[in-house]
Amino acid sequence: MNRYWRAAYPFGLSGAGLCLLGMLVMYLLQVEPVSMNLILGYIFTPIFVFFGIKGFRDGYNNGDLFFSQGMTVGFLVYTLMALLSGLYVFVFLQVEVQAFETFRQVNLDLMSDNQEVLKEQLTEQAYNDTYTSVSEMSRADVAVNDFLRKIFPGLFFTIIISIILKRTSHNQ
Repeated sequence: MNRYWRAAYPFGLSGAGLCLLGMLVMYLLQVEPVSMNLILGYIFTPIFVFFGIKGFRDGYNNGDLFFSQGMTVGFLVYTLMALLSGLYVFVFLQVEVQAFETFRQVNLDLMSDNQEVLKEQLTEQAYNDTYTSVSEMSRADVAVNDFLRKIFPGLFFTIIISIILKRTSHNQ
């Protein structure tokens, strides 16, 4: 397991660091940073999973890669990214209270602006329940949401990338 971790952690840390940097840049540019962190996660997760798995294959496994090895390294990369991202989103929202209020209001406004479409797709009760849920969300809810929105795409990308990069020597 140690070689999996050694191959994965630099990419998990780097991916989380770039997401944090992007979030802080968006905050300084006065763009709603939490939503942008989610978008950056969708961009950076497959990139860092790819390079983590490729780095393991080429640097720690003599050019060979079984699907399960790719899944293990990818899991470590995207989980580390998701954990760190969820943690810094939570801390950021604790420190910067206005950013949390802005995030919540942006989501409520989005629901209000699309109220008719959402009510057609859902029931009116489901819309009202969702609106109430968004209006009552906590900082921890936002952090968990950020975590989950990196975990599930990370799993999807890891499966695809592990298949693409799979390579075994024919000497066995």
